[in-house]
Amino acid sequence: MMISKRVAIVVTVVGIFGLIIAGMCATQPGAALAKEKSPYEGTVQPLTTVECGQCHLSVFEAIKADGGRHQIDCVRCHTEYHVYNPRKKNYDAIMPKCAACHLSASGGPFHGESEDLTPCLDCHADPHKPLQIPMPAEAACPQCHAEQGNEIKNFPSKHTTDVACTDCHAEKHGYIPDCSACHESHSPEVQMASSECMTCHPVHKPTQIVYAKDTASAICAGCHGDVNDMLQASATKHTAVLCADCHPAHKELPACSRCHGEPHPKSMMVDVTNCGECHGIAHDLVK
Repeated sequence: MMISKRVAIVVTVVGIFGLIIAGMCATQPGAALAKEKSPYEGTVQPLTTVECGQCHLSVFEAIKADGGRHQIDCVRCHTEYHVYNPRKKNYDAIMPKCAACHLSASGGPFHGESEDLTPCLDCHADPHKPLQIPMPAEAACPQCHAEQGNEIKNFPSKHTTDVACTDCHAEKHGYIPDCSACHESHSPEVQMASSECMTCHPVHKPTQIVYAKDTASAICAGCHGDVNDMLQASATKHTAVLCADCHPAHKELPACSRCHGEPHPKSMMVDVTNCGECHGIAHDLVK
């Protein structure tokens, strides 16, 4: 019986404490949730670029790899976002405008004010990788590459009539092909690389030939094979002279007196174009 009384006392005490605690909870609603913070108590901060990338990962990676000078915070271009409404069809209105940043020195459009100017996105198709430019319509190239366009137009050659910009610069924008992609070396003795070709032939005006004073005669022989054959067949002091020494400019025909002075009486030197009547031509001298 003593044990039963003790048990009854313990149960009674525990019950009383339970009622006290329950009463305290009842008088303080939410007390048990006091440590849980409301998600709306914080201060909203502007999105960071990394936070944008959590949803727009492909765009983030594109800018990271090929963004160039567009590697800036997203919110500098996208001042408003997540406001597209299919009913309003307001996509164009909310997209950033290139001209907001890209202006010319005079404050006008970056590439000029021509009515025929190609829209920015025709060349810079993806503003998140602006230098990955698909080859545009042929007419668009000279709008940015005016110097090359003027050379092609003002110095006609087969590079003007037979090929387009996109034929040579075919793989991607900025690709510069080797001359050997179309042209064989015209000097068998010389293994020519593109840099050597362009020493004589400026690529956008290839018939306007220029060359250095020390250009090897074997290079000239590629086009002027008949002249070279005569020089080699009739070995004279002229054979050892570089072509460029006598012809410092392409197609320039020097007077004999420039090197030889006036070795004959003045009466004979009145017209130095007649030297060949006795001496033959410069490439095939009469011995």
